[in-house]
Amino acid sequence: MPVIEKFKGRLVKTIGDAFLVVFNSPTDAVICGVEIQDVLRAFNEGKAQAEKIEIRIAINSGEVAVHDDGDIYGDPVNITSRLESIAEPNEVFFTESVYLAMNKKEVPSSEIGYRQFKGIPEKIKVFRVLREVPVGSQPLGEASAGDAPQPAHISPLPAADALYAPAGFWRRFGSLLLDVCIFAMIGSTLGFGSCGPSAKVTDNDTGAPAMPDMTIEDVRFSKQGIDIIGAKGESIKIGKEGTAVKGRDGKVWKSKRKVDVGVSRDNGKVPVSMGIWVLYMALTMWRFGSTIGMKIMKLKVVDFATGGTVPVDRIFLRAITSLLSLFGLLGYAWAIWERSRRTWHDILAGTRIVKA
Repeated sequence: MPVIEKFKGRLVKTIGDAFLVVFNSPTDAVICGVEIQDVLRAFNEGKAQAEKIEIRIAINSGEVAVHDDGDIYGDPVNITSRLESIAEPNEVFFTESVYLAMNKKEVPSSEIGYRQFKGIPEKIKVFRVLREVPVGSQPLGEASAGDAPQPAHISPLPAADALYAPAGFWRRFGSLLLDVCIFAMIGSTLGFGSCGPSAKVTDNDTGAPAMPDMTIEDVRFSKQGIDIIGAKGESIKIGKEGTAVKGRDGKVWKSKRKVDVGVSRDNGKVPVSMGIWVLYMALTMWRFGSTIGMKIMKLKVVDFATGGTVPVDRIFLRAITSLLSLFGLLGYAWAIWERSRRTWHDILAGTRIVKA
């Protein structure tokens, strides 16, 4: 409170552990926020984590309605509350309206980018105070971010990545491979391994006993020939000596005659696999904020506009449209050159993948 009073701020009310304060000057409000963080930083020095006091400061400006008891209402108050929810501890965040009205030479700042807040129809451009340059020490004529290039020793946050570090391509590719492997294990456990190819053996000798179709579990290549292994113990070995077919009963039928091995796919079960993939993607993201593969690679899915939690409906939209990206992996390859490194299903669902 002494710091707030020093800059002629007025405490409107407390809301839980928050203070709602008004100022006549946007510049005073920002400098006051910086000084409060400096006071708390000195207070926290050398203390255990449980004893530290860490706060987030959000500042907005605009016309408000003033109640008889001094309370204030209106969109500027709501926007400030929404901004505080995404501000980082020990930082001072403020909106474009503050940035345009304040004395930029007194406070070095960096543009974070546009954010979409709940209940606010338009996106709000957000800034933060840069801590690399002391407040009030900027040389005259050297404006902050947005007016002119900043000094080389200031590292402003990229607009799209201010709150989260972007996920690298290879880390994302690794998470996809892990998810595919995990999905394959789930499908095998649930008995959907038959979604793979099947083999049918025919012989020129019409008197030969018929062998039922088999589901291929594995195919091995060696110098001796090709071994095709079935899911129920059947096998077909094709080599220089001819073809040896072993049935489910373990009996082997050898032939040096021409044996045709036709491979086909059970297309009827492909939609089932697609449905399981969608459920796997959607349920894991809904429960954990990321798939198991992303969790292992320390990635998560966030809302592209706000950086917050993705609503359930868009989680399922992302999972369903991921099937579109799987077509020739074109949707995933799109992330290589897309500016925000987003796949087709990220773009359609309004999401992005960041480092957790």
